Amino acid sequence: MFNIDEQTSKIERLYKELSGTDPKHSDRPVAPIPPDANAEQYVQENLQRLEVALRSMASPSSVPVPTFAPRMSVFENEQEWKCAVELPGVKKTDLALQIHQGILRLSATRGMPGINGQPFKTLHAELGPCRFERTCVVPAYVKFESIDARLENGILVVRCQKDPSALKRDVKVEVA
Repeated sequence: MFNIDEQTSKIERLYKELSGTDPKHSDRPVAPIPPDANAEQYVQENLQRLEVALRSMASPSSVPVPTFAPRMSVFENEQEWKCAVELPGVKKTDLALQIHQGILRLSATRGMPGINGQPFKTLHAELGPCRFERTCVVPAYVKFESIDARLENGILVVRCQKDPSALKRDVKVEVA
């Protein structure tokens, strides 16, 4: 479970390590949490962004890359099953998909957006390098050999044709 106090202390130690001074504290919030946001998730995401930004000011090779579970939608109709996953800034070469024992496993990495591998000094960063990981159960009634995956405009779409014979299969189970 995410512990905000623990993460805040970690960020404060990193700030002191980089700046040589203690962070300034205030009783009033600097930026209020939007009323329609999930407060814990909002704080967690912003602490992760702050950590990435502070670490990028140190040595780039020591920057830990945060891992996120990308948002996903799953759909089906009579002919096919598919899922769509948000992977902003991910290139096809940095994406891995695997289905093992009916579980679709996705992992991808994203470098620092906007610099295309060129050396730049970071002045301000709310976007950063990260890793995406997600799993999804693939129904047993799909034809696994029909899988097609396409990454376009930051959205990965995985499609599978359904196996009509698997849908109509009835199994009688004897109870001992």
